Amino acid sequence: MKFIAEFCQNHLGDFAILEQMIVQAKKSGATHGKIQGIYVAELTFRSEFENSQSGFFRPFEAEATRLEGLELSFAAEAKFIEICEANGLTPMITVFTHAGADRAEALGFKSIKIASYDCASMPLIRRCLKFAKEIVISTGATNWNDVSKTAMELYQIKSPEQVVALLHARTLYPCNLNDTKLLRMLALIPFGLPIGFSDHSSAIEDNLLPSKFAIALGAEYLERHFTILDKSKTKDGPVSVSPTQLSTLVEFSRWTVQQKTQFISENLNSWRSITRCDSLDPCDVEIKNARYYRGRFASEREGVRVNSWENW
Repeated sequence: MKFIAEFCQNHLGDFAILEQMIVQAKKSGATHGKIQGIYVAELTFRSEFENSQSGFFRPFEAEATRLEGLELSFAAEAKFIEICEANGLTPMITVFTHAGADRAEALGFKSIKIASYDCASMPLIRRCLKFAKEIVISTGATNWNDVSKTAMELYQIKSPEQVVALLHARTLYPCNLNDTKLLRMLALIPFGLPIGFSDHSSAIEDNLLPSKFAIALGAEYLERHFTILDKSKTKDGPVSVSPTQLSTLVEFSRWTVQQKTQFISENLNSWRSITRCDSLDPCDVEIKNARYYRGRFASEREGVRVNSWENW
């Protein structure tokens, strides 16, 4: 089973913290260490999010300033790959734009993550297929028809040597237990690709039930935000696991089927709540989130901004 430690913004832009995260993630049993390819120059100004009365207020200047402190340089990303490999961890990066894919290829990344908001961005995904050996795609905030189209096309066009996995996700931060819809993960099985779960539930009170249930259901990948800092110190802290919590999940994955079944029986009420799935499509909050995050970043070519779902 693959465990992706999503370092996200929990390094605070400090490479010394990121290096410690790599070491601790490996010790905790992670197989992959992941950063996000966020470049402030690609942040897109969109007037609809400048209005404080719009319902989703995210002013450009404030967001650009915040992200500047978190951005990793080309040299830092190259060093990230080096340190991951030295520690036996597969380096992975989330790619949001076509230029970001070019940058990832130049750096030598072979494992790529596609965020939920780009699940249907086939031009970007095809670009990554040109160099990646492994692509992991989250499916949150994407209607099921588009998930199906992406999955079926990928099944046909990927090479036999490439691994392309689909992760169930809810783009709710944090995701409440009764909003997890974990059985949606099993609906990905017929597409013939590896499946998994990107878990955004709160782990502040040592609640690892959604992740454990996903493992018990046969997830081949589990992605969790990961932190070595106090969870109150970073924006993503509340949905992040500690090294100890990640170790607990890795150990749980080694339990026998009988032990996992017994665990489910002992937590049956939570199981019913977490696995319930009334619809395969995103909820209103996810659609609202997608309005902002889909198109948040774009590449520029000859003075024209090109989105991830547009040809490059």
